[in-house]
Amino acid sequence: MIKLIRFLTAKKSFVLFILLEITSIILIINTHNYAQTKTHSLQTTISGIINSKLSVIENHFKLKEYNKQLLKQNAELLNKWVQPETQKSPLLKEQYGFIPAFVISNQYQFSHNTILINKGRIDGIQPDMGIIAPNGIAGIVQKTSKHFAKALSILNTVTKINVALKNSNYTGFMRWEGQDPNIFSVIDMPVNAQIKVGDTIVTSGVSNIFPKNIPIGKIIDFNTVSGRKSYNIKIQSFTDMSNLGPVYIIKNIYKKEADSLMQDK
Repeated sequence: MIKLIRFLTAKKSFVLFILLEITSIILIINTHNYAQTKTHSLQTTISGIINSKLSVIENHFKLKEYNKQLLKQNAELLNKWVQPETQKSPLLKEQYGFIPAFVISNQYQFSHNTILINKGRIDGIQPDMGIIAPNGIAGIVQKTSKHFAKALSILNTVTKINVALKNSNYTGFMRWEGQDPNIFSVIDMPVNAQIKVGDTIVTSGVSNIFPKNIPIGKIIDFNTVSGRKSYNIKIQSFTDMSNLGPVYIIKNIYKKEADSLMQDK
């Protein structure tokens, strides 16, 4: 404190000059409209810049919560979309539910690829639940732990999905040949089906894993199988399997009941 007093005493002329300058500036601002306008404009600009930066920082920390809310809303919309429009039973209208999740590990460079998601048993995830991305199907849950789930990717040469030609009852099986991650084969589609390049392939709903009419991809090529009355179809997936992020886990509340009847002999 003594050092501060000595410093101010030694520099009293300079300190007095600074105080007089500040007083003069304040008097000018308070008595001149032009100066007031410029000062207020500067204050507004600085305030705007600071608030803008603070808003960016605040939104960054809120982004995770925004994503959760958006995924929840999308899941509700999906639930309304896949329910059978012609089904009048209130019971069956609630057959499917969608649990939002994020992919934290995604393989696409092997022949037997898997997906790891950030939801597990504690979130109601169980084996044999379907996984869909925003543009189409992605995989089937294989194993679960308390907080995570491992799934077989559709980019897996052992995975077979029952599919259908959109707006028809013709079905077949989709499989991956282990090459291009966006190209799949559909086999056993009857030649009675009137197909053309550009037609859409969707889930058939037969397996109780995926609801009916979930988009999968579009036909890019096809030919008839020699000696068989079926097509060999090539489709391009709507989902970029090398770039998975938010996904939805499909919960079919009647799956166990339906499966038990199918296995009953």
